[in-house]
Amino acid sequence: MSISIHQSEFVEVETLKVEIIVPGKISKHLLPVCNYYMEKISRFAKIEVNHVNLGGDLNSEDATVIMKREAEYIERRLNGRKYILIDLFGKEMTSEQFSVFLERQFMVLSELVFVIGGPLGVDEKIRNNAAERISFSKMTFTHEMCTAFLLEQIFRGFKILKNEKYHY
Repeated sequence: MSISIHQSEFVEVETLKVEIIVPGKISKHLLPVCNYYMEKISRFAKIEVNHVNLGGDLNSEDATVIMKREAEYIERRLNGRKYILIDLFGKEMTSEQFSVFLERQFMVLSELVFVIGGPLGVDEKIRNNAAERISFSKMTFTHEMCTAFLLEQIFRGFKILKNEKYHY
């Protein structure tokens, strides 16, 4: 099975992998949304959402300590791999620009790793070491909502690259 990237480059679906790393779990009200888009994406690439532990109790621990702990958990999961950070201070893109971004990334990599920060954001070490940083908006969203948004945009990006209609 192949997907066509701008009708000229052919990449085997089995070779494409997308991983999203996020602290904490997805709440039960958003889990069906995430599962829906993961199933849709699976026709284009292998998709995984991997959760690392939260860094601690927001009510009793210092935010800096919590973010540093989460950074350690994220770094362990990354195991030295390059990653794209979903970050309030990243570059904003249209969906079409994001699809081109995906295309360019997949021309040189068979695996894309996205990192989403926890409830407090991300430690500067994670921000500074990101290969790319993308922002969904100047607004702040929960890490759970960002996961759902990212999954939807990845699916939309693949649909754009395949020149398939998508507007639900």
